[in-house]
Amino acid sequence: MKENKTDEIKDISCEVKNCVYQREGSCYAGHIKVGNPIAQHESETKCETFECVDSPNC
Repeated sequence: MKENKTDEIKDISCEVKNCVYQREGSCYAGHIKVGNPIAQHESETKCETFECVDSPNC
């Protein structure tokens, strides 16, 4: 598992409760990568920076 960053990415909200980088509705990854180069709709994109916390939900 990667180390949690301490700097919030301003203006990036995150609702994914089981991501190591999400705290209090904000992203603390340091940077993010959003993937799917052939996306046609927002539902076809995804955060490729996501890392699951150690939990049974992952």
